[in-house]
Amino acid sequence: MAIVIDGIIGAGKSTVGTFLSECLNIPLYEELKDDGKDSLAQRMLDLFYADQTRWSAIIQVMFLNDRFKDLKRIESEGNYAILDRSIYGDEIFAKTIHERGQMTKDEFTIYRDLLHNMLAHIKPPQVLIYIDVTVDTAMDRINRRARSTEGDLIPRDYMEDLRRNYELWFEQFNLCPKVRFDLNDSAVDENGNVKEDVKNQILEAIKPFL
Repeated sequence: MAIVIDGIIGAGKSTVGTFLSECLNIPLYEELKDDGKDSLAQRMLDLFYADQTRWSAIIQVMFLNDRFKDLKRIESEGNYAILDRSIYGDEIFAKTIHERGQMTKDEFTIYRDLLHNMLAHIKPPQVLIYIDVTVDTAMDRINRRARSTEGDLIPRDYMEDLRRNYELWFEQFNLCPKVRFDLNDSAVDENGNVKEDVKNQILEAIKPFL
């Protein structure tokens, strides 16, 4: 029984996921596992941002497989869990990369076929939490993080394309109840933590679906 958090890179998904995990006492499955800088995911992201056309298809399949495994594990355990991004929004990245000419039509077709085959074998989430921020806010947060794959490696125009496709996706998403929260600077304190009143709003909004 999954609670899905989604939004562009740097939106604050991990921040929201961490406080929800602590408040609700349920596990958080993070997008990037804490395997260190030399993990497979980290190495692939470094390669991807250095040459998106070369590595786009394989990295999308890698993340798709990881997210599918997370959902199957959650279903097998039968408990609630929080997903910091998931298989449901995964297509946004592939679509954006394809539209930018960095994934071929055939690669995108194969990816989508694989995605929809996987979706047929999993249950929809309990609720989707969409974290909305501006590209400026996201880029600022990315530049403050220590991940080797981010900062100057992520083009601003890529982020703008990604945000546009996220907006379209959220409007069309109908697999489960969905809520939307503005997590720009006014919603966080000087340490980057979600303010208490915003935490309460999020908890109240998802309570009916748990």
